[in-house]
Amino acid sequence: MPKFIDTHSHLDSDIYANDLDIVVKHAQQNDVWAITLGSDYASSKRAVEIADRYPSGVYAAIGLHPLRVSAEELAEDKLLDLEKFSELARHPKVVALGECGLDYHELPEVPRRHPQAHLAELIKANQKKVLRKFLQLSEELRLPLLLHCREAHEDMLELLETWNKTSRGFDCRGIVHCFSGNWKQARRYFNVDFMLSLTGLLTHGSYQTEIIKKAPLTRLVLESDCPHLTPDPFSIRRNEPSYLTTVADAVAGIRGERVEVIAKTTTDNALKVLNKLRP
Repeated sequence: MPKFIDTHSHLDSDIYANDLDIVVKHAQQNDVWAITLGSDYASSKRAVEIADRYPSGVYAAIGLHPLRVSAEELAEDKLLDLEKFSELARHPKVVALGECGLDYHELPEVPRRHPQAHLAELIKANQKKVLRKFLQLSEELRLPLLLHCREAHEDMLELLETWNKTSRGFDCRGIVHCFSGNWKQARRYFNVDFMLSLTGLLTHGSYQTEIIKKAPLTRLVLESDCPHLTPDPFSIRRNEPSYLTTVADAVAGIRGERVEVIAKTTTDNALKVLNKLRP
């Protein structure tokens, strides 16, 4: 098994078009496995194709990013053909559903009396609708969720807590990517069996230091979110899964633990959630 697992990457990005094999080789040389995520059906399909290119070390997750959900396009499920996602999810290299979730950061700012003042609320409702469908698919296929959540943690937690109470013998579980909430919210995610993912942002200052110190190490995993969120000292470059070793070093420094402990525990955590991962 690998020393590190990058639980969230975007290897289908155009920035890797000319040297993806080299990027994957760098990861393998650093003993890093990577999960590459889709953000809609087309990119999800590319994620599966990329994972299929490599005998081991690269796996896929499929989903619909909340920023791909608008007020109009989801009115009749035009973007979400769940049957197509369900079929793709049965590929042996698909280990999770994602990237899906809620994102209220870029909602339209429309004056209250404007004729389209309802758009923001309609987009929120449609994002929740999509997420519920992926929760259903998670229950059906027993696949964990890789969740995106920005400025929407209270709504996300309410949805997950409700689902856990009503689902038929299956507790939704997974990973909240690039966690941006507070300690109280972190504890609520733990209570619904979700882990929190840490990125290269923490190498740039005091990002989430309190949570990194307080959280049980058994609830934390690592990610690159490449090509974004490049850690120091590589910040002038695109990010890669191989740089995950730098994130682990930073977590070890914040927690005052040996990096070997961080590596082993976060990898064990990822394997526990992503239980379809195989050598």
